[in-house]
Formats: sequence, structure tokens, C-alpha cells
Amino acid sequence: MGKESYLRVPITMPEEMFAYLEEMSLKAKVTKGKKLPNTAIVRAAVSAMMEMDVDFTGVVDEDQLKDRIMEASSKYEEQ
Repeated sequence: MGKESYLRVPITMPEEMFAYLEEMSLKAKVTKGKKLPNTAIVRAAVSAMMEMDVDFTGVVDEDQLKDRIMEASSKYEEQ
């Protein structure tokens, strides 16, 4: 998908999540990879959720969604 088809989506997150993204981005760089933009990390996470077919049915909050993501991850690994 070309960047010209990307949409700008503002997101907010707690400082510790932002710090985690920055830390993981730098970890990629210092281990002979590249420093990844935070947006690339978020896009990869959403892409993984799409591939794992996370069930959003009846989800009411972030914690419940996190549980569903973890469940989908376990099922995906079993395949």
C-alpha cells in the first residue's frame, strides 16, 4: 500500500506506552535494524490483529479488547 493512500489518524496514549514504542524502536536500531517510526509499529500491530482475526463482538473497553487480542494470538499460534 502506497503512503499516498494513508489516512492521518490522531491517537492518544499514556506516557508509558509512548516510552515503550520509543524504546522498542531504538532497540531495533541498536540490534542492527532500523529505528522504526511509531506509526510503523502501530500499523504492524493493527495488521497483526487483522491477520489473527480478533473478535470485537460485544467488546466494551480496552481491557476486554486486550484479552480478545491475547486469545486470538493464542489461537493463531496453535495453527
